[in-house]
Amino acid sequence: MTSTWTVLSLLNWAAPYLEKHGSTSPRLDAELLLAKVLACQRLELYLRFDKPLAETELASFKELILERRQGVPVAYLLGEKEFWSLAFKVNPAVLVPRPETEHLVEGAIAFLEKNFSAGCGVLDIGTGCGNIIISLAHHFRGQAAFSWVGVDNRPAALAVARVNATRLEREEVVFVNSDLFTAFDPQKDSFGLVVANPPYIVSAEMASLPAEVQKEPVAALDGGPDGLAFYRRITASARNFLRPGGGLMFEVGDGQAAEVKKILASNGYSAISSMFDLARCERVVFARMNDE
Repeated sequence: MTSTWTVLSLLNWAAPYLEKHGSTSPRLDAELLLAKVLACQRLELYLRFDKPLAETELASFKELILERRQGVPVAYLLGEKEFWSLAFKVNPAVLVPRPETEHLVEGAIAFLEKNFSAGCGVLDIGTGCGNIIISLAHHFRGQAAFSWVGVDNRPAALAVARVNATRLEREEVVFVNSDLFTAFDPQKDSFGLVVANPPYIVSAEMASLPAEVQKEPVAALDGGPDGLAFYRRITASARNFLRPGGGLMFEVGDGQAAEVKKILASNGYSAISSMFDLARCERVVFARMNDE
């Protein structure tokens, strides 16, 4: 270790250290954490690569690096995660948004623009930090005929979602404490689209997940004995809350699309299809209620 630590020498030390302890993106992790400590953009680090760090800055960076070594996700250490080009607040109460979930948002936008351009209610089941429903509301901002609702049965997650709605100026999104549809009345409440990125990890596989994933809330990950428990529950109940012609859209785990399609078909849904992610995995499964 050198007696005087500069931005560059610190990054050159931290990246190999994180790689040794299991990080799959050690240089990026180190850059993001150091940029947080120095309150600058990541690329600005290389404009000040020879800047010496103060003792307080070194101490703050060391603390973050040690937490990262222990598997704490970088997003939790930074306090936010970008999704749909928006910065969402995150903490250990919520799942960290993944890039592949943007395919669910893309599919939802295409469906709404084609089928409900005049507006409808949209419901996000298991909203977490609110990234899906807030991103949709952001896309359709200014179109008052739409209503946006996110539900979760974890108050701590809803608190994060509400903060995000305020930060991102999407106060029209309503967040409700509900176990799936229990807070709604099928005689009064109906939606043109229900979206969900439910827990889909097989229970027996939870213990073998990467360390940083195990730092995320179990309730947002554990999908039951076969990973499909929430797909069955949501599919069975959603038909009572969908308008004629309304859609149900899921994100699914690798290799789960075929089984989720069977669940939808057995519950009487039609026009069942899927979308692929950039890795050519079936990532989004969609179905409709019959027009009546």
